[in-house]
Parts: sequence; structure tokens; C-alpha cells
Amino acid sequence: MSFSIDRYKEESRKLDTTGVEWDKIRDYPLSKGDLFFLHYAMDVENHVPLYLSHLLVTRACMNPVITAFLSLWAYEELWHGENLSRFLVEYGIQLDNDTRIRNLRSDIGISNSFSILSTMAASWALDDFAALYLSIGACNELSTATAYGALARKCQHPVLQDLLARIQKDERRHFAFYFNSAKDWMTDSPRAQWVARVGMKYFWQVVGQGLKNQEEVDAISLYLFDDAAGKADVETIDEKMGRLPGLEGIRLMTRARDDARRRNAQNPEWGWRLIENEDWARKSAVGGSRLYRGQLVGAGGMAEGD
Repeated sequence: MSFSIDRYKEESRKLDTTGVEWDKIRDYPLSKGDLFFLHYAMDVENHVPLYLSHLLVTRACMNPVITAFLSLWAYEELWHGENLSRFLVEYGIQLDNDTRIRNLRSDIGISNSFSILSTMAASWALDDFAALYLSIGACNELSTATAYGALARKCQHPVLQDLLARIQKDERRHFAFYFNSAKDWMTDSPRAQWVARVGMKYFWQVVGQGLKNQEEVDAISLYLFDDAAGKADVETIDEKMGRLPGLEGIRLMTRARDDARRRNAQNPEWGWRLIENEDWARKSAVGGSRLYRGQLVGAGGMAEGD
């Protein structure tokens, strides 16, 4: 494999937060859109152990390279969730994270069990199922890293930007493993390419979907990717995924963005109402602007820059 698992095993560790200026977090306000995304991302990062349970019932558990990676990957993702939680607490959010995680997992208990069974059955029925879950992993890690970059671009918070940059480094390394592993598996294998392409087309979901409902997923897309820079972001994800053998021309992220925009066009409140009503923003100890329909609005109700 072109990804060095031995080097990864030597270098893997919990997120290095040395030098993060935690004591300055309250010096900079965040918009409701920023808080909504952090809320979403924290929940997704904390969901990794359940996602891992899906992979370990597949043929992946027979491959020592993949299981070594997954063990380290889950540990690193744990610390992403822990540090996002810490950031929110330092910002002034009242957070009982353990209770929140238990409630989220309880809410998806039955659907999660059915999903595990279907994943296990598909894996053992299809020799090249690995091509699909490696491709999904690559797309998910790349889109997650891109989302963190989009938030860093939008927010005006240097401490959060620093933390997000550190998390992005891990996500890019995870993407490299999944992408190179998928490429190795699919090169010169038309059947693996077919399995990956059909599976991605019909079964891939935006990161967090299932754990979060459609409007929550769309709210993230509308906030992070609805402008020109966001459009370029999703097109870049699709272009990189299209470099995998058999996935040429695939446009999953662009399609998801377009679908979110279409639903919002049908109902202009769609997505934005969740951001505007974000409970955490109202409970935080830090005052700040509120975000509505892509504009930062001050206390007087005038859009900044007007």
C-alpha cells in the first residue's frame, strides 16, 4: 500500500493542543452558524465508535493493515470530539457531553443495529465491498477536513482557527489512508470499480446524515458552502474523488449542495431556522452577532456592511 501504516502507527497520538490559547476563547464572539456547526461536528466526532462497529463486522476485520488503521483512527477522532467539547465549554456553553452522547446513541439504536446487519451481509456477499467502504471513508474524511477549513475561513476566531487547523491535519492523514487504499484496491479491477461507483451513487451519505436529520445536514451545507468559495470547495472534493479508478466524473458533494439549495429555494426558512434557533447560542456566556440567511446581523438588526 502507498500509505505507510508502520509510520502511521509510530506517529499516531491524541491531538496535540500545546499552545492553544484556551484562556482567550471568550475574547472573540462566534456567530450562531459557527456554533451550530461546532455542535454538529462534535456530535459526529463522538459518533465514531458506533461507525467503527459497522466496519469491524465486515471483511475489514480480516485485514491487519486496515484494523491497525481503524484502531488508531478511532482514537484520534475521539480527541477531536473531546477538544471541540472543551472549546465549547471554555466559550461558555453549558455542556453535559456524556449525557448528550448517550442520548444520541439511544435515539439511533434500532436503525444502527439494522445498518450493522446490512453492512455485514453486503460485505460477506461481495468480495470487493472493501472498495466501497474505503471510497466512502475517503470522501467522508476529505469533506470533513474541507468543512473545518470552511468554518475557519468564515469565523473570526483565531483560537478556533488554530484548533481547526490541528484537527484538519489528522483528517487529511485519514483521507490519505482511505484514498490510497481504495486506489490500490480498485486499480485494474473493473468489478471493484463497479461496486464502488454503484455503492457511492446509491448508499453514500453526507457526513452526519442518519445521526442528524435532513434539515440539519442541509443547514451545514447552506452555512458553509452556499457562497462562491463553498461551491469551489465541494467541486474540489468531487474532483479529488474522481481521481479514483471507476469514479471519474462523480459529483456527490455537488449534488448534495444543489439538493440543499433546492430545498431552501422551496422554503426559504429551511436550514436557516435551525441556525437562528440554536439553543447553545442563546445560552453561551459570550455575546455576539446572529447569523441569518448568510448575513451577520448586529443587535440593531442592520446587516453588517449595510
